[in-house]
Amino acid sequence: MNQASFTIRKTILLKELKNIAKALGRMTRANKQTVVELTITDGKLTIVIPGAKFELDCETKSTAKASLGFFYFKDIVETSKGLSFEAIIYDNAIKIGLASFKAQTTFFEDDSILRSIKLPINCTDWHLLQMNNKGYTIEELCFNNLEFEIYNAKNRLEYNISKAKEYLGVYGISTKEIEVFVSTKINI
Repeated sequence: MNQASFTIRKTILLKELKNIAKALGRMTRANKQTVVELTITDGKLTIVIPGAKFELDCETKSTAKASLGFFYFKDIVETSKGLSFEAIIYDNAIKIGLASFKAQTTFFEDDSILRSIKLPINCTDWHLLQMNNKGYTIEELCFNNLEFEIYNAKNRLEYNISKAKEYLGVYGISTKEIEVFVSTKINI
């Protein structure tokens, strides 16, 4: 069984989570599903949400990456007792104190997906379509639950190109010309 852990002073972790929560605003239906990515490396805990990244010094054992709902994680930290906060990441689960809960994803095998994906909070299809050109692996995209969003962005692009052809075809502009223009403009 794979295992990694981090131990940090609760007040330090809670301060950073509150800063992230301020950036997100109140929990709404739109941001309720925000995923926090926790990366444990040598002596560091990296916390990433779309548009924000924080690195905290802490005690660590092994390296791993896990993702779970941000507001869920924040609530767990807020309600935990004690001065220090320890989390142990197992295969698809995180254990805090006596409680254990399911993580959306975990990764231990090697460091091929320990790199965090940088996306703005208000990311658009343009940002998503550029992910393949930024050198991210399929594993990294799948780990961060972005493969479906990228797939949808590609479908919306195809739909918009067909609509543009419908409107601009009367001026002699072909689908191929629109595709070439769009691909050079957004670097896909």
